[in-house]
Amino acid sequence: MYADLHCHILPGIDDGAKDLPQSLAMARLAVKDGIKTTVVTPHHLNGVYVNRAADILSALASLRESLIAEGIPLKLLPGCELHLVPELPDQIASGEAMTLGNLDKAVLVELPVHTVPMGAEHILEQIQCQGLTPIIAHPERNSQLRQTPEMLAEWIAMGCLGQVTAQSCTGQFGPQVQASARDMVSRGLIQIIASDAHRDRRRIPEISQGEAQVARWTNERTAELLARTFPLALANGQEPDLDLLGDTLPRQRRSWWRRLVG
Repeated sequence: MYADLHCHILPGIDDGAKDLPQSLAMARLAVKDGIKTTVVTPHHLNGVYVNRAADILSALASLRESLIAEGIPLKLLPGCELHLVPELPDQIASGEAMTLGNLDKAVLVELPVHTVPMGAEHILEQIQCQGLTPIIAHPERNSQLRQTPEMLAEWIAMGCLGQVTAQSCTGQFGPQVQASARDMVSRGLIQIIASDAHRDRRRIPEISQGEAQVARWTNERTAELLARTFPLALANGQEPDLDLLGDTLPRQRRSWWRRLVG
């Protein structure tokens, strides 16, 4: 059973599902893959889309009704993919920017494709000061973090979490991104596998293939923690037990992980 913490399934609200039929098709694919819970994560503050909490909740309520009418057994939770900009901490504090599951425990944050903005660490610290855990969305697809994963390691040491896209693991974003995903997973910098689905074709809501690839890179227990255990905990507003991940890493990685989380 999976909880998908990153999915653009709300119709017509960002660059994800374009309409309700596509949202329903995505929901059917998610259920087929074993996804029981999906957090809707439309973009917010990325320079193109502005999706405030009230608008997301309204769109979510409508999609929930459609899922019930169609008999699709997929639980939807509110959320948002928040661009890491200076005004983000204030928007979170005011309730305008949506937290994961609307539980005020964690937030999904994204970076530009090629760079890490100046002051990113300070913004992350401001978010943490509100008692929230920042989840770094698809760091393997950021050019600067691919070149300097040590920067991501510093954020993880601060208490952030890393979320890899399942299709990055399976190679759909190209060999460079796949190699970066493998490196970050092997270093213990990733705690979550999610779909980041946008469509009912190509970028689909599927986690199982990413889990299988991570199992080949590491072991089945690590893959299970990243794909199932930790996402489910976060979807329920619980703190994942990261010590479980340290115990599954190869021996040469364990001391490094314990320094990181200790």
